[in-house]
Amino acid sequence: MGGNPLLKLIVVDWFKVDKATDKIALHPKSLAQSDAGKNLPFILVINLEIPAKPNYSLVLYYAAERPVRKDSLLEKFADGTDQFRDARFKLIPSIVEGYWMVKRAVGTKACLLGKAVTCKYFRQDNFLEDQDRELPIGSKQSYI
Repeated sequence: MGGNPLLKLIVVDWFKVDKATDKIALHPKSLAQSDAGKNLPFILVINLEIPAKPNYSLVLYYAAERPVRKDSLLEKFADGTDQFRDARFKLIPSIVEGYWMVKRAVGTKACLLGKAVTCKYFRQDNFLEDQDRELPIGSKQSYI
């Protein structure tokens, strides 16, 4: 069994926007731009965009309590190429509470997110933002 997680989920934002928003971590009200965020050694910002009219963004902020170790997989992911990231970044769905049929339909099989949707990455200072566009909804869920 694994040890303690390297990153902890510390903030979740839900945005309703007119159009897709790039580089949400640069927004003045983003955790990454706050004093508390600037004092964290590393933040992984995951921006899951749900295309609709209007668009919605689910933004998850995962933070490290200590600096990222050099030559670690996390450091290679943070500072690596988009191709490297796409080959490793997985979404593992989980329904903790809900109807059996919904749990069964969602499943728990890991999906390489970079193979299922278009991912854009933005690295700056103490954060890496992963922006996932065109998340499948409705009948398109078979992509994931």
